[in-house]
Amino acid sequence: MKTVIFYLSATGNSLYVARFLQSALGDTALRSIPEALADGRFAVEADVVGIVFPLHYMGLPLQVEALLERLEIAGTPYLFAIATCGVPYIGTPFVDAADILTQKGHHWNAAWYLRLVSNYLPLRDTAADWRIRIRAWLAERKLRKIAGAIAKREPHRTWQLLQQPCRRLHREWKERQQRIDENFHCDTGKCTACGLCERVCPTGNIARPDGHPVWQHRCTECLGCLHICPTEAIDYGEKTKGRHRYRHKDIAPKDLLHHFAPKEDRRL
Repeated sequence: MKTVIFYLSATGNSLYVARFLQSALGDTALRSIPEALADGRFAVEADVVGIVFPLHYMGLPLQVEALLERLEIAGTPYLFAIATCGVPYIGTPFVDAADILTQKGHHWNAAWYLRLVSNYLPLRDTAADWRIRIRAWLAERKLRKIAGAIAKREPHRTWQLLQQPCRRLHREWKERQQRIDENFHCDTGKCTACGLCERVCPTGNIARPDGHPVWQHRCTECLGCLHICPTEAIDYGEKTKGRHRYRHKDIAPKDLLHHFAPKEDRRL
């Protein structure tokens, strides 16, 4: 296999990037990180291995961290990472990932931030449509350059600013993991019991004993359930009420659903 790209995507940004690179590079297989963690397939043998993921609290998403810790990479392939985000260059995702890889005898050859649209509604509303279009145009231009660099196996380094405060923020976030989903609630009057929230959750954190979602305290705060709900029945506290849900325009809801067999516990 020439190229393997692992991706984590709740609202489509990272999946869009992975698909763009698959088309540009050719001979490329895409692998969902939640599904790789669920089925236990951690061995990878390829000329190029990439990981595409969103920035979570200025650092690595928990599932990306779990994958890197378990990944068994054969040989010395060209390794790259892309962090999709609303605000680039602030955080420590590539430093933290490099620390894990170093322990396994590997290192990043290239890493990039790619600015698209933040889906973190508790902080602010989704960007206006005109801003989303501009960011999509700029992102595509940058992706063409990234694809060219990957094809030529070029090295690339990027800024990672405010590392100490970002590490503190990320550490505090990880310490409250089991309490995060206490902020979610469902308006059962709006809920149609369609089940999309359950199937989009990357950790199997949503049960629906009476058709409506009930969170099981192993949330990674990807907000996929909030954004995919077709009736906007799910909110995160009071802050997200009335704010615009988001999904990348080139990604359909069905593309974001997971296909692993349900389990009672998917702790990382």
